[in-house]
Amino acid sequence: MQPRRFWRDQFHAYRMWILERRRPAAVLQPESAALDCQFVFLDRHARRDWMVQRGDGADWAQYRVAIEHEHDLVLARRGEEVLGWAWLGYERVYLPPIGREIRLAEGTGYLYDAYVRPAERRRGIGRGLVAARCAHADARGIDRLVSHVLVGNEASLKALRTHDFEVIGRTLFVRALALRLWSRKPLPAPRAA
Repeated sequence: MQPRRFWRDQFHAYRMWILERRRPAAVLQPESAALDCQFVFLDRHARRDWMVQRGDGADWAQYRVAIEHEHDLVLARRGEEVLGWAWLGYERVYLPPIGREIRLAEGTGYLYDAYVRPAERRRGIGRGLVAARCAHADARGIDRLVSHVLVGNEASLKALRTHDFEVIGRTLFVRALALRLWSRKPLPAPRAA
């Protein structure tokens, strides 16, 4: 392995916006008809099948937590084609960029791991995934939703702000060799695991 590549792979800095949304009085519904796609939440068995088909070694820590705590997975579909997906977590969430599991306060949900295929971006599917997860959380009685966005990901930040998310902080996470350092308390949760 080349020395330059080794050092590049051992040091990472993540600058993240932390966002929060309180449950509004009215429940929002995603506008899937206008997007020419459907937003489908998978049941427990379909989620497991989806994970097994798409997961690789790096994903298993996240998927283990998702299975244990019954996280919800929503797919954006056009016919049988999957255009994107996103997760809504409860109790505990594993965050792959930082390689860490966090605990959530009761009544809190965490929006994470949203993805839209590159050919389908800038068509409102990301906003639709946010709306679908918000509506699902509202229907479940979740009072508070939290998410993070890497600084520079303006599309995700805009999609969350469209659905009443407010930036409540910014943090810097540095992973250097085996050390993990935060510039401040990592996430607005009562206890970080």
